[in-house]
Amino acid sequence: MRSQRRRILTLAALVLLPAAAYGETMPHEGGQPVRITRETFRGWEDAYRLSNGRVDAVVVTAIGPRIMAFGPTDGPSLFYVRDREAGGRNEQDWTFRGGWRLWVAPERRETTYSLDNAPCTAEVSDTTLRVTGPPQPDSGLQKTIEVSLDAEQPRLHLVSHLRNIGDRPRTYAAWSLSVLRPGGRAFVPFDVGPPDSFDAIRRLILWSYTKIHDPRYRFGDRLIQIDHAMVAAAPQGAGGRRDDESKIGVDSAQGWGAYLLDGTLYVKRFGHDADGQYPDGGATIEVYSSAEFLELEQLGPLTTIQPGAEIVFPEDWWLFSNVTVPAEEAPALEALGRYVK
Repeated sequence: MRSQRRRILTLAALVLLPAAAYGETMPHEGGQPVRITRETFRGWEDAYRLSNGRVDAVVVTAIGPRIMAFGPTDGPSLFYVRDREAGGRNEQDWTFRGGWRLWVAPERRETTYSLDNAPCTAEVSDTTLRVTGPPQPDSGLQKTIEVSLDAEQPRLHLVSHLRNIGDRPRTYAAWSLSVLRPGGRAFVPFDVGPPDSFDAIRRLILWSYTKIHDPRYRFGDRLIQIDHAMVAAAPQGAGGRRDDESKIGVDSAQGWGAYLLDGTLYVKRFGHDADGQYPDGGATIEVYSSAEFLELEQLGPLTTIQPGAEIVFPEDWWLFSNVTVPAEEAPALEALGRYVK
């Protein structure tokens, strides 16, 4: 891989201990202490809360690896958690739950939906929490995430690892999905190239159940907005795909996506591989929305992982308070530009 942000590495040997074996407070020299404390969260025991006094994140270890909360220290989490699935574990079917999860693309029932309902192991080192899920034989993978907070800024750094534990090469793309509470607006950059290009196109990718004239979408030349407040209520008793569901993707190289809810702006920053082949028709950023929640998703390039090697997929999350973003494209881009740069 040419990209320095996404690469294949050989996994070093690790010693992983049960989640309960680690300490509570992790000081950070030269700044406000970053605290990592153990708690029960929404019925999940041995969850870990990371806090720097500005933002908090909660990582559960009874399932996953999953990050089930992210928000300002003195405010609510922006992540959505399905109440009836909170605290559950050991289910025999894949369970949605909400929060943030690490998937693999292309989306296939036998690989993408490998179960993540079993306990993980956890390791705390300085200001970083490392959580490893059990092997997933169907996908041939084992997932590990490393979560840390910046001591000075409202920023979370997340590094995802997808290790090939099988005996043959596997081709996947890393897929990061944040499930967000309803009622906000998502923002996705739409790249514009030189006007004299021949075959340099930009892709707007529509899923089979997406309606072009859906009022939740505001398509601009350089910005796409998805207003969750415009999503219709879910039909009663409907099975399969419902009228409230919709999904789009773009092939942006700008490496960001954002969601604004009640004045709090959540920004995801991630790398882009200009030489990479991306799944889903070339999508780098995707947004799924239904009446229940909205998902802000980004993908890495398709990568062939040799046995014993792994994909490393880093990203940064930021939170900003008291943010207003106008509806019109030009002032919206100006307002967002203060945060996404």
